[in-house]
Amino acid sequence: MQKLFSFFIVLFIGCNTIAQVKLDSLLSVWNDKTQPDSSRLKAMHKIAWDGYLFSQPDSAFYFAQMEFDFAETLNNKKWMADALNVQAVSFAIISNYEKAMDYYTRCLKIFEEIDDKKGIANTLSNIGNIYYNNVDYVTAIDYYTKSLKINEAQGNKHSVLQTLNNIGSIYNGQGNYEKSLEYILKSLKIAEELLDTNGITQALNNIGLIYHTQGNYDKALDYHTRCLKFRFTTDKIGLASSLHNIGMVHYANDDKVKAIEYYTKALKKFEEIGHKEKIRKCFYSIGNIYFQQGDYHKALDYLLKAKNIIQEINTIDGLDETLKSLSELYKKLGKYKQALEMHELYM
Repeated sequence: MQKLFSFFIVLFIGCNTIAQVKLDSLLSVWNDKTQPDSSRLKAMHKIAWDGYLFSQPDSAFYFAQMEFDFAETLNNKKWMADALNVQAVSFAIISNYEKAMDYYTRCLKIFEEIDDKKGIANTLSNIGNIYYNNVDYVTAIDYYTKSLKINEAQGNKHSVLQTLNNIGSIYNGQGNYEKSLEYILKSLKIAEELLDTNGITQALNNIGLIYHTQGNYDKALDYHTRCLKFRFTTDKIGLASSLHNIGMVHYANDDKVKAIEYYTKALKKFEEIGHKEKIRKCFYSIGNIYFQQGDYHKALDYLLKAKNIIQEINTIDGLDETLKSLSELYKKLGKYKQALEMHELYM
């Protein structure tokens, strides 16, 4: 099954790029205690979200904690919830979904207390993302639908397009490609009307994945290439996603040299942000190609790295394919004891 990226699914409360953020001036506002409290909180939020979240999520968590602590002294629940949201996203980015869910739940509780409809809707959608990444599509679409209803009633078009994109991703995961395209094309139309670059890239990315799944590799490559051109240079997650997807298309077209080239570029960016699950996927993809090319020692290096990450983050995603490949690889290398061990684990 071709699984859309999620967080290569849309996260809510839109982001700018670090190029658009003057960190020095924002820090000056934060450190100036003569500034209004709201200005200081806004500055710190921009530092955490716009400055660091999608490039250095651990730093974003640190600055969001400063935002939360200050907001708590003021009993400003809106800013407390916004800070918790940043921290939740920072965990989601590095695939720590348990921690992300904890912070989203705390965030949602505060938004409900202050009856912040937009905050409630966005948090519901982000919780849907967690269920999506845990392959619980039924629960995910339930949260997305609740979010969509609130945003449509409030006229929040940016959030509507993002939720449409996410629901389209669910249908893709279920193999309903016609329904998936229907939702994502609606999302793309709204994004283009609003000149929403983030919405456009998410839609182009997901349309490319749908065409890939259907075996239409020319269209898939066209959409992924268009998506890559829209990415901001500081959007490391988005860039890595597009690079990996282009690698998948080249692999499907049996151009393994190009596939390794793009997988390696994606791997470098995923490593920069510490996205373990996507690093694992790149290790497996590259190792699998080396295996097919008969370069068994390089293949073993990459596949073992993939297995180590699976154990590190305690997931089953990709475990079966990795163990199966390792078992076959050890046979080729004449290491039958290790081959049997991997085979038994695979079974």
